[in-house]
Amino acid sequence: MPKPTFFRLPEAKQKRLMDAANKEFARAPFNDASISHIIKDAGIPRGSYYQYFDDKADLYFYLLEQVRHRAVAALQQVMAKHHGDLFAAMSEFFGLTIDALVQGPHAALYRNVFLHMDFHSASKMAGSPLAERPRGHHEIHQYLLANIDRRQLRIKSDDDVSLLIRQIVGMFMQTIG
Repeated sequence: MPKPTFFRLPEAKQKRLMDAANKEFARAPFNDASISHIIKDAGIPRGSYYQYFDDKADLYFYLLEQVRHRAVAALQQVMAKHHGDLFAAMSEFFGLTIDALVQGPHAALYRNVFLHMDFHSASKMAGSPLAERPRGHHEIHQYLLANIDRRQLRIKSDDDVSLLIRQIVGMFMQTIG
């Protein structure tokens, strides 16, 4: 995660740095990406970079967290649009996600993330078992549990609905992975 100094930057400078990171990680996979390219493109001194992030991995995983936040917001929108219909919402969300992954403005970044994903980055993106997941993963799971229209399902318990959610998301991840 960024250091507090990053969040004190003007929004335009934060955006410039994140745009440069996005461009570099779209150009090259994590191991080949260069902090030098990022700071040059962002127009910041190397010393300033290290006031904002510990290292390249810190920036990379923050960028992935921002991607995840956008995905969560999109999922919440389609769930609301479909009034809790899990299957209609997931169908639309998966279609939007596939379009974004293949031809969206960040398609090259997603390609590098998925083609060069290792265990560490996969666990950061997907989280560990629910009890150990980062706060954001738990929040979206709780959001789905609270907002699914269960009248359309034959299952009622939270455990069964949780299992269904994991199965649907797992199938989707297998499809794109």
